[in-house]
Amino acid sequence: MTTTLLLGTTGMLNAASVHAVARSDKAVLVSRRAGGFSFGADTLDTKLVRVAQSYDDEAAFLAALEPHAPFDVALTWIRPRAELLRAALDALIAPGGLLIEVMGSRSLLTGENGEPSIATLRAEALAHQPDLTYAQVVLGFVREGETSRWLNHEEISAAAIAQMEMPLPRRIAGVLEPWDARPA
Repeated sequence: MTTTLLLGTTGMLNAASVHAVARSDKAVLVSRRAGGFSFGADTLDTKLVRVAQSYDDEAAFLAALEPHAPFDVALTWIRPRAELLRAALDALIAPGGLLIEVMGSRSLLTGENGEPSIATLRAEALAHQPDLTYAQVVLGFVREGETSRWLNHEEISAAAIAQMEMPLPRRIAGVLEPWDARPA
């Protein structure tokens, strides 16, 4: 039985969530408003366990997830500095499982004192877990002639789906350079 965790995926990652649920036997969807969420398709919605929980209360959040673990696949969009929550989620992934973390472009920026970026720290920490495949999606932007724009939902989901199908340690959706060319 394949169990998937979906965290922070009801908006821009909705299409990626559909892709993940279609390939799962069970999917645990975590969102503050999970109770009312629907994909609009019975074949998908019947696989969902909806957990209405915010990760602001990490202890309650983890307690709500533990009965459904371990997860074979996890697709997550979490605020950058939730390190303790991220580390706790790692432990809920099944041996041989896939953890996909979607991060904003700033996740690659080094700290003011030269400390490594959150994306680098996560990649280094998870590289030492042999029973886990870790795949980042870092969201960039799209250059269009002399202008640029942020990625749309379809482009973001396409990058996450690509990580499900052929995981890479880090996949950049769009471009990150030149940094000064990113949209305002």
